[in-house]
Amino acid sequence: SEATARRGALDWAPKFEEANRPVFEALYEFVKNGTETRRALEFGSRKTYRQDFDKETDEIAALEMWRVGHVVRSLRPDRAGKSI
Repeated sequence: SEATARRGALDWAPKFEEANRPVFEALYEFVKNGTETRRALEFGSRKTYRQDFDKETDEIAALEMWRVGHVVRSLRPDRAGKSI
């Protein structure tokens, strides 16, 4: 229910923040020092960019979390019968 989701978000937010802080700090450092931009430009200029990109995103889409999310979203009343 909406109340359960809100309560869970409030209860778990500090734990998620603590767990994710190091990841976001590393991400921000990569952006700040240009590593992220350099990698994106190098990756995007490959002749095999599209195939490499599709392979990586297919691997993510195959993860259980994403497969379950797809099923759950399809069950929402506003999305019933629609394909994502």
